[in-house]
Amino acid sequence: MSENKEQPRKRGKKEKKRRSKVALGVIVAGVVVMVGAYTVKANTYRTRFFPHTVINGIDASEKTVDEVRQVMSKQIDDFESTIKSRGNNDEIIKGSDVGLAFVKDNSLEDLLNEQNSMAWIAEMNGKKDLKIQSSFTVDPDKFENTVSKLKALDESKFEKPVDAKISDFVQGSGYSIIPETEGNTIDIAKAKEYIKSQLITLNNEINLDYEDNDLYEKPAKMSDDPTLNAALKNLNKYISARISYDKLNVLNGDTIHNWLTANSDGSVSISDDGIASFVKKVSSAYNTVGKPKTLKTSYGPTVTITGGSYGWKVDTEKEKAAIRSLIEAGETAKREPEYSRKAASHGENDYGNSYVEVNLTAQHMILIKNGSKVLESDFVSGNVSKNWTTPPGAFPLTYRTRNATLKGEGYSTPVNYWMPFNGGIGFHDAPWRSAFGGQIYKTSGSHGCVNLPPAVAKQLYEYVDAGFPVLCYNLTEAAPAPAPAETSAASTGETTASNPTEETVEPISENVSPQGGKTAVEIEQ
Repeated sequence: MSENKEQPRKRGKKEKKRRSKVALGVIVAGVVVMVGAYTVKANTYRTRFFPHTVINGIDASEKTVDEVRQVMSKQIDDFESTIKSRGNNDEIIKGSDVGLAFVKDNSLEDLLNEQNSMAWIAEMNGKKDLKIQSSFTVDPDKFENTVSKLKALDESKFEKPVDAKISDFVQGSGYSIIPETEGNTIDIAKAKEYIKSQLITLNNEINLDYEDNDLYEKPAKMSDDPTLNAALKNLNKYISARISYDKLNVLNGDTIHNWLTANSDGSVSISDDGIASFVKKVSSAYNTVGKPKTLKTSYGPTVTITGGSYGWKVDTEKEKAAIRSLIEAGETAKREPEYSRKAASHGENDYGNSYVEVNLTAQHMILIKNGSKVLESDFVSGNVSKNWTTPPGAFPLTYRTRNATLKGEGYSTPVNYWMPFNGGIGFHDAPWRSAFGGQIYKTSGSHGCVNLPPAVAKQLYEYVDAGFPVLCYNLTEAAPAPAPAETSAASTGETTASNPTEETVEPISENVSPQGGKTAVEIEQ
């Protein structure tokens, strides 16, 4: 019994092996069939283009090279291309107009040979848009004749490009950038080459204005140019400045813009002449040096004093620099000008209410402090007979000093109090004189200075300082002194003389020019 059981088992194992061999054989046969079918299909794509292949706009899917050529040849008869250009309507070129013809070469074969036929499955879905350059040609003469007539290439219709630029100043809004104008000036030679390259690839739409073609002349400066925008920023900053003065209209962009020039590097220049012209107006409004001054004299009449150096004087260089700085900063500021010379007041009379009144006619000096008379005295001024007359005018006291020596040719005279106000002309004590006032000055006057009694000179010295106004004038009509009394050299208070004796001899006095101008005197302290 055991032997009978063993036999069926052996037969079962043999049957399984036999079936496995059969199955393997089927699989191998299937693989062989599949490989064969794949290879057969791959061999098809050795002579035909893959599906979804487009060559120069022609569907070449599953077509042979000859079939593609036939399609290309047929296209010539009906081919036309639309030329698009800047500033013109579309223009049409027909293939026959340019002698378009098919050229048989190996371009299509080369494309086909580049296919990897064994990868045909991977290439089944992806679209391939291919180009060849030598399938078509144009007749040179027909091409030139046709293309030269295009409006896009008509030089008489060309408009040059215009650079972006900064606008003119507009009141209330300032400056802005005017965008560039592209124009339609084209490089004719390059445009013709481009048109030809598109025709021989059967491109039915040729856009000359395509940016990458770079056929049109471009503006040199565009709206986004960094230096242009930097200049715009600076211009609008500068015109935002507002500089005001009490005596002038506000200086703002309405005037400043006339002084500005934008530079190629984005900076902005401010005209020196423009600033100087404005500072001239500032000076005219504020300068009082040399302008007539009226004085209600202590004698009653009002006089007009001309000449002299007293008053306000604008320092033009400093004022120009200050204005430039404010404009460059775009600031708003209220200004008092920079001065090279100052006076006491900006009122009707710039000398204020403290001054020395020098009546050359009456030969009398009156010191006014804060509107009140604090000192007065007769004096002796320049010798009229020798043309050394003391000049009238308004002057600032130049300085004051003690123990000066007045030197001139042939003399050296010490004085205790020296207070010049008009070059070498000034107040000083004259202890050598025995009398002051009256008519002494006409024949025995000084060389131009105002000689004072020593006690008066001392008091005047204590009241005044550099810059103090000195107002010298003549009265057209004789007027008596306010408080007539005799003044002698020995006086120590305020006295005047109604009938002073003239001094016949003036021993030694200061040296001034014959016209009463600045001396060449050496002052030793």
